[in-house]
Amino acid sequence: MANSTVDMMLDGLESDEESSLFETSVIINSVLNTLLIPVCIAGNVLVLAAVWRNPSLRTPSIILLCSLAVSDLFVGFVVLPVNIAIARFILSGSSSYSRLLQARIFLIIQLCSVSLETMTAISVDRYLALRYHMRYPNMMTSGRATCVAATFWCKNFILSLLSIWKKNTILLVSVVLTALCLFISSITYSAIYRIVRHHQHQIHAQQQAVQSMNAEQNRKIQAKKRALNTFIYYICMLLCYFPVAVSTLITVTYEPHWNISLYFYPILYMNSAINPFLYIWRNREIRRAVLKILRKILCKTDEENLNNGDQ
Repeated sequence: MANSTVDMMLDGLESDEESSLFETSVIINSVLNTLLIPVCIAGNVLVLAAVWRNPSLRTPSIILLCSLAVSDLFVGFVVLPVNIAIARFILSGSSSYSRLLQARIFLIIQLCSVSLETMTAISVDRYLALRYHMRYPNMMTSGRATCVAATFWCKNFILSLLSIWKKNTILLVSVVLTALCLFISSITYSAIYRIVRHHQHQIHAQQQAVQSMNAEQNRKIQAKKRALNTFIYYICMLLCYFPVAVSTLITVTYEPHWNISLYFYPILYMNSAINPFLYIWRNREIRRAVLKILRKILCKTDEENLNNGDQ
């Protein structure tokens, strides 16, 4: 059933030029997937290792980031190799890859949906930290963050299983959920922007009246910085997920002979490779922990090279 989709698409190509263009797109996608694998794996492994080695980093916000890093890591370990295998079957002219196509849909719904929903949860978490800063420690605990992450994984696993029997229906559900997540993130970040502007005006007025700033003002500044950091996550999320959602909706609704969503899959996977480096760049604690790990690895490598040289 899943295999016939691609077969119909290939048969529906109206000219050799279209067929050649399709094969070129498959090759480009395969090359991009190959380049993304080491970047995706290395970045997310570093983030997870940094949190594992530093218990002080295990705050509710970082727990959500870890869930995101795990889903992104599996994209590099599993989804990208599956795409490369499918591309090899297509280019070789083989038609025995229906299970791989089903596996790709299953994995995309499971992992990419978890990533998107977790990024949405992170935006809500940042909003709560700014809007209810005094009550936030009681509102968002490590246990609740873990429950939120587990809910995303379980819910998407069920949807992924259902996609085996009702592929188009579940894809439409995924598109609706994607639109909902993007909408919630847009509303949340707009609210964060207004709160940050309000805090800036407050701090500026207080600085003019009092030269020294108290601990509460410092805490507000740190919360503002974390909120602004997450804006860049939102931009990347929007750029990576919106084109895929629109192209999937067109493909499922109108069923064109050429699956246009194929062109946007690498953009979706690129988000899994970009995310960990955004954490490292924008989060000081994670950056320090990652740099410490890298220094240990480099020092160990230098020692091994010296020992090998002495021998």
